[in-house]
Amino acid sequence: MEEEQFSQAFGYSTDVTVDCRYDIYCVKNNNANVNELALRSPDTEKFTDLSWRLLGRYIANNTHLKKVDLMRCGITDEKMASIFFELTHSASTKTLILTQNSFGIQGVQSMIPFLNDTKLSELHFTVNPNFNTECFEMLIHNLHDKPLTDLEFGSCNISNVSALETYNLPHIQKLSLNDNNIGREGFIIISNLLQQEGSNLKHLYLSGTGMGDEDAELLATSLENNTKLHSLYLYDNSITKRGYKAFLQLLVDVSSIENTYNSNHTLNSLNLTAPVQGVDSTWTHVESSILINKLYTHSAGRAKIIKYQLNSNNRKELCCLQGIEYSAGSNFADIEPALLPRILALIGEEHGQSEFYAALIPMVPDLMSCVDTTGMMKDLMVKNAARDNDLVVQIAELTRQRVALFTKNDQLSGRLAVRESGDSRQKTSMAVSGKKRQRS
Repeated sequence: MEEEQFSQAFGYSTDVTVDCRYDIYCVKNNNANVNELALRSPDTEKFTDLSWRLLGRYIANNTHLKKVDLMRCGITDEKMASIFFELTHSASTKTLILTQNSFGIQGVQSMIPFLNDTKLSELHFTVNPNFNTECFEMLIHNLHDKPLTDLEFGSCNISNVSALETYNLPHIQKLSLNDNNIGREGFIIISNLLQQEGSNLKHLYLSGTGMGDEDAELLATSLENNTKLHSLYLYDNSITKRGYKAFLQLLVDVSSIENTYNSNHTLNSLNLTAPVQGVDSTWTHVESSILINKLYTHSAGRAKIIKYQLNSNNRKELCCLQGIEYSAGSNFADIEPALLPRILALIGEEHGQSEFYAALIPMVPDLMSCVDTTGMMKDLMVKNAARDNDLVVQIAELTRQRVALFTKNDQLSGRLAVRESGDSRQKTSMAVSGKKRQRS
């Protein structure tokens, strides 16, 4: 009976391709080597009601199938009812892709038993114009306590996402609402979610959702203390320079060194539509700070301080963009004076001598304030006393040497006097002898 039904639904007479028939046969027989099933419209358009019902049964009874991909399979409400007639549970399926189909609220209702008895981690409904707010609310209501990590609703017809606020989805890491006009209330709800301590969102897709500058500012503010979100996609929205500035301040707040250090360093992918009128400096700094977050995972704060606080040109430009009054020395006002020499050395090393001298000038009063002049004078007095002792010793030694010299000179003087006295007597004796010879 089972084989007969399989042949009737997927046999050669149905014109289903050999590959499709083989894949479904493997799922039916719980082949341990097959953990993915992907079907497409050239085959599924030949499926009968029996085919869809059998497919649901085979998936439900399989213990190895991890991923079911039914993208572009022409699935309507009626076909959803057939698929999920027996697919009311699954022990192994983690990913279900229903992208680019055309079912609505009745199709979602058909899924409810399956959703209530499954451990899905990924669920995709992208590009389905019949999937509206009512479908979204019903789905979220039945997923609020499930271990789902990835939900995709891009290009559906959702205008209200309040269900995200009503029903908790604590495990969600990826949420896509691309090309759904969720309105101002939607952005408020998303912002509130991002501020929740238990939020685990890592990837958020809000491209083409009608976001304006005020919404961008709201979203940027919600991320000030968020340490989970890594990727934010905001293409094709009405965000201008004002919105870019909000994200720039989120990533690099130059109002103080401490605020720069405590800026958002988690966001490492921010996808915005580039400015229409050429490259804007705000845009450039946003991209640069995002790159720092990506490259310096554990030291992004330090890297941003070096680039934006210790470089006068960068700091002056960001102060102007963020409406902060620029002062050459104000950014070092709260720094411990004892740390200033190290900061100066870092400036010279990273930005060159000209920047070093420019930073040194406003630092001089603070540097002098950390100098202990009393201690310096005491140290100098100790050194002078030690020097005085050295000189006393040297003077005593020189005095001894001088006395020794005087003694030697006295001795030499006495010997010289004796010698000169002997020479005189000899000359007198010789003179007397000479006179006697003349008389003779």
